[in-house]
Amino acid sequence: MNKYLLTPGPVPVSGGTRLAEARSLIGHRGEEFSELFSRIETKLSRLLKTDGKTVIFPASGTGALEALAANFIGPGVSVISVSCGVFGDRFREMAALTGADMINVDVEPGEEVKPRVAAAAAASNPDASVMLLTQNETSTGVFNRVDEIIAAIPMETRPLILVDGVSSVGAMPCFPREWGIDGLAAASQKGLLTPPGLAFVWLSERGWDAVSKRKCPSYYFDLTRQKKYLYKDAPENPYTPPVSLYYALDHALDEIADEGWFSLKERAARSLAAGIEALGFELLVRDERFRSPGVTAFFHPSGETGAILKSLKSMGVEPAGGQGKFRGNLIRMSHYHDVRWPEISLALGSLYAALGGARRGAGDFMRRAYGVWEAK
Repeated sequence: MNKYLLTPGPVPVSGGTRLAEARSLIGHRGEEFSELFSRIETKLSRLLKTDGKTVIFPASGTGALEALAANFIGPGVSVISVSCGVFGDRFREMAALTGADMINVDVEPGEEVKPRVAAAAAASNPDASVMLLTQNETSTGVFNRVDEIIAAIPMETRPLILVDGVSSVGAMPCFPREWGIDGLAAASQKGLLTPPGLAFVWLSERGWDAVSKRKCPSYYFDLTRQKKYLYKDAPENPYTPPVSLYYALDHALDEIADEGWFSLKERAARSLAAGIEALGFELLVRDERFRSPGVTAFFHPSGETGAILKSLKSMGVEPAGGQGKFRGNLIRMSHYHDVRWPEISLALGSLYAALGGARRGAGDFMRRAYGVWEAK
C-alpha cells in the first residue's frame, strides 16, 4: 500500500530532492564542499532576507533550540517565555534547564499570542534579558504574527528575542533582520522540504554580540566556535556534516524559491480548511488570520476523532494526532509540501471515506473547497 505522509514533520520531499541526496559523497574539508556550503548560505540569505550567514548543525530542530538556550541563557538570566502550545513549552523547558529565572506567560492552546500580551510582559519585567517566542505552533496549528509581536515592544526596552522557527521557515514569511529577531532556530524536515537531520541558527548583530560575551557550556552547540568556521574564506563545519543532506537542501531551496510559494501555502490551507468544515469537522484555530500555512488542526464534534484518525491510517493516509491536552482528540494534517488541488482532493476524499462516505451525508465539501482554491 502506498502511504501518503501528511504529518507536520517529516514531510514529503520531491523526487528531485531525493535524487540530489543520492549523489556521491565528497570530502567535507575540500573546495567542492565549500562551494556547496556557500551556495546554500546564499539561498538561505535570500529566503530569510538577511545579509548574515546561518549556522548549520547536524541535528533536529530541537538541536537548534538547544543551541539558542545554551548560548544565550544560563543561571540567573531572566527569561520571558510566551507559550501557546507544546513546542513553546519545550523551548521554555530548555531555557529552565540552564538555571535561568523563568517568567512564564501562557496563552490558551489554540489561541494566538497577541502583541499586547508580549508587550505587557516585557514592560512588567524590564530586567528580563531574553524573550522566547514560537512563530508556528504545530501542536495546535496556530501561526503567531511574530513581526507584529516584536513591533509592539519598544526597542529601548526590548529583550533579546529568540524565535522558534522550526516549523515556519520555508513555509511562511520569516524575515529576522527586518522584524528584529535576535536568534532564530529552524530545521530541515518541515518548511524546508528536506529529510530530517539539519538544524539552523541565525543571529542578528545584537545576538552575536550577546553570545560573544558568554561562555557556552556546550562544545557541540557553541555558536562562537561555529562562527570561526562559517566565516572562513572557504566555509565549512567544525564537525563532520551529513553531506547528503546538504545536497538535498541545496535542491529543495530552489523548489521553494518561487515568488508565489508563500501564497500557494496560504491558498492550500484555506481550501483544505473550507472542505474540512464542510465535512462537519471543527477547526481548532477559529480566526483564519492565525491559521498555519503549514498544518491544519481539527476535530469532529461527535467525539469520533480517534476512530477517524485510525481509519485514515488504515487507508495509507497518515496525518498526526493531537499532543498535550489534545492527545486523542485532534487531527493535524500538514500541507508543507507542494500541495495543489489533487493533493487537497486526496486529503478531503480520505476524510469523507473515514466518516463513512455517503452514508454519513458529507454534503458539498469538494465544491466548497474548490471554490476557495479557484478564488486564489
